Amino acid sequence: MVMLVSGLALAIGSVGVFLCVDGSAGGAPTTRPADRFLHDFASNDGKHPNGLDDRADDTAAMRKALSAGPGVVRIGPGFYRFGEVTVPEGVTVQGSGPGTVVRGGGFKQIFRQEKVAHWAIRDLVLDGEAPGNWKGRKDEGRSGILCEGCSHFEIVGVTVRNVNGAGIQLLRIGGAGEGWGSGSNLHRITAVGNYAGVRFDFRAEYINASQLSCQNNVVGCIVHAGNAKITCSNFTSNLDGLVIEDKENGSHGVIADCLVNHNDRYALLGRGIRNGMVVSNCCFFCGTIRLEDCVGVGITSGIINAAMEITGTGTNRIAGNYIIPAELGFEFSPATLVRDNFTDQGPWDRNTMTERGD
Repeated sequence: MVMLVSGLALAIGSVGVFLCVDGSAGGAPTTRPADRFLHDFASNDGKHPNGLDDRADDTAAMRKALSAGPGVVRIGPGFYRFGEVTVPEGVTVQGSGPGTVVRGGGFKQIFRQEKVAHWAIRDLVLDGEAPGNWKGRKDEGRSGILCEGCSHFEIVGVTVRNVNGAGIQLLRIGGAGEGWGSGSNLHRITAVGNYAGVRFDFRAEYINASQLSCQNNVVGCIVHAGNAKITCSNFTSNLDGLVIEDKENGSHGVIADCLVNHNDRYALLGRGIRNGMVVSNCCFFCGTIRLEDCVGVGITSGIINAAMEITGTGTNRIAGNYIIPAELGFEFSPATLVRDNFTDQGPWDRNTMTERGD
């Protein structure tokens, strides 16, 4: 033991404890992000969530865990029930993968994020508990995660299913207020059995979305926003795979390296796209690719085994794709540039030339 009385400090063994005259501890601040478990917090009835009783309402316990300061709220394997909760700034909700299931059938949203920055939701399953066959899903404004006016967030490894609405709905993200960026990411998202798997609604911009897996939804993915960036994703076995429709800001952006397969009605439906959309290196099998009154859409360097209908006076471009014609219909407006596409027999006979003749 070493005691330095004149310095008002004490060192015991190999651990130093410094007591200062003003009562504060020496060195770095003692406040730091803390991990905690949902089961450490009690609901209003005094019971702690244990993952065994999916009828119990764990909302109060979850709100207590979230409000306990910056850090990680861990949810173990099991079935839980809560909704209308908000992840505060500096907090990560961390599940245990597919074994953590949150049921929220009695709530409009399970997570409701409004004007919150620097948060994350990771590795869990959200179940909206909508009954019946997924083809009968309605848009009732519900969502597994609603995110509005947020920035610098991550949603990773989340599965959302059985929602009469959107699995994940995003709006008013990014833009000039965020320095033309939002610092936000969606990664490894699975959306199954919802009305819409993922929605990029009004001004949901500058979000990096990758490895979205949307199957058995009425619409796999809806894009109403400009500056969308969706890559390395899979939109299969929906009624409509991708629906891109202008909602003020042109719905421009990038969709690249995606599989859009076996959708019953539309593989890709574009309406009123005004500022251009890059659709590159994508595979379209089954369904119809339809562009209505769009301009600046380029569908390039992919594989197309789908019908195509392009209407309106705007100039769009279908170029450099491998075409598997089968017995499909192709309808192109006069303004459409159809160039450098090919089949297993050579250049596609539906390719057109520009006025210059090249």
